[in-house]
Amino acid sequence: MKKIFLTTVIMIMALSMHAQTSASAFICDNSGTPTNVRNAPKGKVVQKLPDIDGGYVVSLLAVKNNWWKIDPIVDIYGDEEDENIRLKGSKTGYWMHYSVLQFGIAGDHENVLRQAPSANAKPLQLEPSYLFEVGLHPLEIRGEWIKVITTDKRHTGWMPIDKICSNPLTTCP
Repeated sequence: MKKIFLTTVIMIMALSMHAQTSASAFICDNSGTPTNVRNAPKGKVVQKLPDIDGGYVVSLLAVKNNWWKIDPIVDIYGDEEDENIRLKGSKTGYWMHYSVLQFGIAGDHENVLRQAPSANAKPLQLEPSYLFEVGLHPLEIRGEWIKVITTDKRHTGWMPIDKICSNPLTTCP
């Protein structure tokens, strides 16, 4: 009986952790060099993603000190048929720094960023056009909310995960 209970608890925890981290971002690395994928935060570079026509979208799994663990399946988007690649070279996972991960806002930009992870939290007073013009970097996930910082580093706030637009070629509905 104890084993069944423990197994059930572990399964519920795993499902809830996965549900909390269902976010994706595109890679936006303006360094002029291939984007590093590491085996741990600040770890060894295990793969380099070259600049390509189009780009890459990654699924965010967990965050630790501004480093995001990403799914090993990376989507490639562009003018041709979309495809994906599988990262290789790590037994401990694949990590990218938040500064090369970015997304926009899907739908209405007004009052989407809040001071805390709650629909009842006070919204940041920003012009909707400002959020349309700048991108957002992911900082943290809490439940169905993601903490972000604008790419110009002027504003930090929380937004619902379902407002993420991880396709840089569209504005997402």
